[in-house]
Amino acid sequence: MDMISRARPSIAKVNSQRYHAKQDARKLAEKEVNKEKATRAASMEAGGTEFFDDDSPAAQAQRFHQSTDEMSAALTLFRNRRDLEKKTGGAVSESFERVLDEDVLPKVNALLKAVSSLSGVNIENLLRHAHLFFADDSDLALVLRELLRRRNLEEVIRKRLLALLKHVEATADPRRLKAGINSALKARLFGKALALNPALIRESYRNFLESDAREIDIYQDWIVSYGYQRRAAIVDFMESTLLTDIESQDPSCSRHEFGNLLGKLGQLKLLRSSDELFIKKVLQTPLVCTFNESEKAWLLFMLCVLQQPHNLDDFLREVVGERIFFSRHAQRSVLLQVIYRACRSLPLEIFVEPEDSQLLDDRFKELAEIAYKHEQIERRRKKAVKKPK
Repeated sequence: MDMISRARPSIAKVNSQRYHAKQDARKLAEKEVNKEKATRAASMEAGGTEFFDDDSPAAQAQRFHQSTDEMSAALTLFRNRRDLEKKTGGAVSESFERVLDEDVLPKVNALLKAVSSLSGVNIENLLRHAHLFFADDSDLALVLRELLRRRNLEEVIRKRLLALLKHVEATADPRRLKAGINSALKARLFGKALALNPALIRESYRNFLESDAREIDIYQDWIVSYGYQRRAAIVDFMESTLLTDIESQDPSCSRHEFGNLLGKLGQLKLLRSSDELFIKKVLQTPLVCTFNESEKAWLLFMLCVLQQPHNLDDFLREVVGERIFFSRHAQRSVLLQVIYRACRSLPLEIFVEPEDSQLLDDRFKELAEIAYKHEQIERRRKKAVKKPK
């Protein structure tokens, strides 16, 4: 027996190594999951964590951080299993893990059965049957690529699957197809952390790549779609997914397109940080909270004045309500000053038009002069009432 023959292990030995690798990986995964469950149970018994049953911002934040911990644990478990299988020679495939359809394996088996039972190779017929199981082309492409890696496929089925994959890649929109594949894992992880449908936020990422809308319109659309409580996390998802897409082996966009998208993302991040600062400046004042303590209402106010500063009076009446008419003029002046200072902190770059910031500033000054005059009149009347006869 020559040296090459002695060095090459038998097929049975390789299969045995792969089998034991999978067993070891499964045991490690079960051990990590059980350990995590035990830690959580101990924490709950000790009363270390308070759980909220409502939809308040505090509850939303706690659920997000709790889900983020679960996401981190899942990633750690995923890496441990992958590292163990690599060390022991086990084969690793991540394609099915990036498919966002539920019950992937039963659907894969049903797809194979449907493909094998079809007579002839009518590509449109094949595609129609395949979309019954995987409606999204990115998911379908991932599944087909994974199936074609298998060596135990019948040649007829392999040819049909290959023809189907080529047809999907040729007819689907290239950007949407690649973006769906590259964003799938991030969509799954963030979807779990935010309690959102991963397919929905993946579609939002695709739309972001294609959108020609203004950044403030995109930001508002995310707020409407996912709730104002999740607006910061959605921006985080878009940033993380875009960077993953850029670094992927088959990115969805050109370098020039990614450059423009990074600029747009930078503007969205500026809008998010400005939004956070504005809300903080407004709601940290007790007087403001007596009129309106709703974060959602003040967020809407900010977005409105950024786009239509000439309608400031209407927006102020809307956000503070009728209670303002029953308050003293001195309180109105203080309230107006707080809102004015918060608006002054908004960067020029996030206004729709460059001159809008000055328009807003001018109108605030006019209102401040009116408020001051009424406050002076109010003071004189008080003095007149207190003056002895």
